[in-house]
Amino acid sequence: MVPCLFQQTAKWLEKSYPAVVAFCLLLAFALRIYALAAESLWEDEIFTALQASLPFAAMLRQTASDIHPPGYYFLVGAIARLLDWTVAPPSATTDWLWRMPSAFAGVLAVALTWRLAREWLSWEIGLVAALLLTVGPVAVHYSREARMHALFLLFGVLSTWTLTRALRAHRRGWWLAYALATAAGMYTLYMGLALPLVHGFWLLAYLWARARYVAARPVVINFAFSMVLAVALYLPWWPVVWQIIRLRLAGPAGLSASGDVMSLPDFLGQAIGALGPGRDATPWLWFALWLIGLLSIVSGTPGDRNAYRWHLAVLGGLGLVLPLIIAALSGDPRIRHARYAFLLPLYLIFVARGIEGFGQFMARIQKGLARVLFGGAAAGLILLSVFHLREVYRPVRTAWREAATYLTAQTRPGDVIITDALFDTGRYLGYYYRGPAELTTPAVLVATLPGRVEGMRVSGGRVWAVTRFRPHPLPAVRLVEFPGLVISEPVLPVYEVNVLQEAVIELMRQAVIAAPEWSAQMMRHGFMQPDARVTRAAAYLFLGDVLRTAGRLPEAIDAYQAVVADDPAAPGGYVALAEAYAAAGRFEEAVSAYREAVARQPRWQGARAEAAEALARAGEWAAAAAAYRALITP
Repeated sequence: MVPCLFQQTAKWLEKSYPAVVAFCLLLAFALRIYALAAESLWEDEIFTALQASLPFAAMLRQTASDIHPPGYYFLVGAIARLLDWTVAPPSATTDWLWRMPSAFAGVLAVALTWRLAREWLSWEIGLVAALLLTVGPVAVHYSREARMHALFLLFGVLSTWTLTRALRAHRRGWWLAYALATAAGMYTLYMGLALPLVHGFWLLAYLWARARYVAARPVVINFAFSMVLAVALYLPWWPVVWQIIRLRLAGPAGLSASGDVMSLPDFLGQAIGALGPGRDATPWLWFALWLIGLLSIVSGTPGDRNAYRWHLAVLGGLGLVLPLIIAALSGDPRIRHARYAFLLPLYLIFVARGIEGFGQFMARIQKGLARVLFGGAAAGLILLSVFHLREVYRPVRTAWREAATYLTAQTRPGDVIITDALFDTGRYLGYYYRGPAELTTPAVLVATLPGRVEGMRVSGGRVWAVTRFRPHPLPAVRLVEFPGLVISEPVLPVYEVNVLQEAVIELMRQAVIAAPEWSAQMMRHGFMQPDARVTRAAAYLFLGDVLRTAGRLPEAIDAYQAVVADDPAAPGGYVALAEAYAAAGRFEEAVSAYREAVARQPRWQGARAEAAEALARAGEWAAAAAAYRALITP
């Protein structure tokens, strides 16, 4: 009965294939736009909105020092200016608009995954792979974010599909399309530089596997033409790439904030877990099916439809492993985020092939089981993905929009709002806040308090605080809590400079204590993965700045020493420590700290650094400290 039902279902699907694919795309679109603006933009999405809204030249300058190339910001910024939403105040509507390009990119990636799998293997595998990508929690998640991951997912599968068409159609137009798609991927994520490498190995395997049927020379010439064109299109950005490589190679080896090095097996485990769906052992089921899919293609025999298709296993294997190896060997701590949504199309195609291969293996034991197992296993994996979709629609995100709306309604002219140092709280709050109060840093507030208090007394101004942790309660303050944020709302105005100064210092001390737990909490939620020691170092830096502004140099130096102990790889802490030493007249120690800062920032190295070092060797410590300060001052 069950085998017969599956046979009939398979026949119906084959006859209604276009309608089923159309339904799949509609479902993909619905899943990606459902409640799209229910949550405010999170931190990186706010960065997208700020970066993409800049004029083109300014955006390029900013992106040159960012961890991502400018392609995504350019595309989304062009759409935003065309539809004129960059001038609108941030709201649920603009949040929806910033996320829509990713939603469309995610749907197009589903369509291309179907076409690619159908051309490589079969319509059944194409349908299953497309459905798995449609309901895949990782794919849906990144298709609902105003970030570049969904766009790179699209360009990655588009590049592979256009290369497939070029190899089959033997037309220059497809080779041109391949070059354009590859260059677009390279401009979207730096991992796009791995695309030509993966495709190059695949091309060698393809020519070897099909040596009887394909003339190698025209294919190699056309591929070389495409690569030259892609490299030429990327030419304006190669100096930035080289600078990034040079900075990484020139930096001191072995320095990391946490002091540990992730092994390749551990990193691979994180990456497989990040591809999902679910956590713990569940993603390894997908990985096992992926391996079965590769092996089933490699083991194709003459007469089998997989004969001479073993080159696809080379593409499927390298398409997953090579980007992960490159990321792991880069030594960049950001690889711990494991945002590998761009691997999903190829990954899920071979997962679908693994389901089919498992069914074919079982059919050798019991005839007629192949279609039953294929259909049943595919349906089971799709339902499992749907089950884990709940996590996508219940994100743990910081309520920037809601908190800013409250502050806008409650603050008045003369008020001041300060923020803590945990992951740039002030910048992200400032994106949404449109009220009359002044947003400033704790150090600036402490520095300006003597001249500010009388004006606040006249206007009735108050000091507010917004933190990512819950401060200790105070009689003069009411705590108003939002997801991820706590507003310290003043209920009794205070105008004594010393009292306000001590309150700000105490708040920054609490931020230092709260930083590790906040980082651990973010990691437990799986939303962000901030390094606990780097986060605490940022809090110490804010504390040191406040103490130094308050004239408490010995305590400020202690705080800055804690910064460099927690985050020894970053030059900023050494600069702050050096300036504090110099202010205290401890010039020899200041020069030592400046040396450490320059060693960690190759842009400061050169003739001016050598001149400062010559003064230090001569024992002219004050002059050397001044020379170093001039060197690192923008």
